[in-house]
Amino acid sequence: MSEVWIQEEQLNAEFYEMVGHYVQLEGTIDSVYFISETMESDDDRDEQRDFLLAFLIKQDRYPLYLTFLCDDMMAEEFEKEFNELGIEYRYELLEEKQAYYTFFKRVTYHPRCFTLPIKDARTLSLALEHTFYLANMNEFYSLSYSKNLNFKLKKVKEWGRWKNVSIPIFKTEEDTTFITIFHDGAGFFLYSNEDKYSSIQKVCSTFPEDSKVVQINDRLLDI
Repeated sequence: MSEVWIQEEQLNAEFYEMVGHYVQLEGTIDSVYFISETMESDDDRDEQRDFLLAFLIKQDRYPLYLTFLCDDMMAEEFEKEFNELGIEYRYELLEEKQAYYTFFKRVTYHPRCFTLPIKDARTLSLALEHTFYLANMNEFYSLSYSKNLNFKLKKVKEWGRWKNVSIPIFKTEEDTTFITIFHDGAGFFLYSNEDKYSSIQKVCSTFPEDSKVVQINDRLLDI
């Protein structure tokens, strides 16, 4: 049983700061919701990941494009895992440069952007099992029902210093629906121009059967 909090969001400066990764939208979006599994468990299961997986399986829509960023060393491991699991993938090197240090030198690299075109529930389950920890680490991680994402290098100011970072830009065309992950993997944002997600009530009707909504916006439900 999952207990779920859903909140309707407004697209303003406060929202974009909360989302993180300097996410931008190219176009308009009708509805945005924050959705979080609120139960705390004593075991090692990732409740947020499990609820997201159950939610996506309930939608039963494919292909679904999973996109995430990682460094070179992690990329090699992902390629090995995906090849062993038979998961289709592609990747590109972003313009941004990052660095890490060894005992002897500073190593620079371009972050890799992986995209997995997911075509069934089994692949979806495997993909989330092997990659969702990146979202828990606050790496960029998203899922979309269309190829509507690209990255652009932009200069931003962080901790008093200017740096070039990869900005994720979502093109919000008609029937667009996509997801980004909240800080530490603690819930997700659902963005949509589709009628089936045009109200909180409609979104709740797409939740898995073994879940119950315990909070809508600031209102706790007496269930």
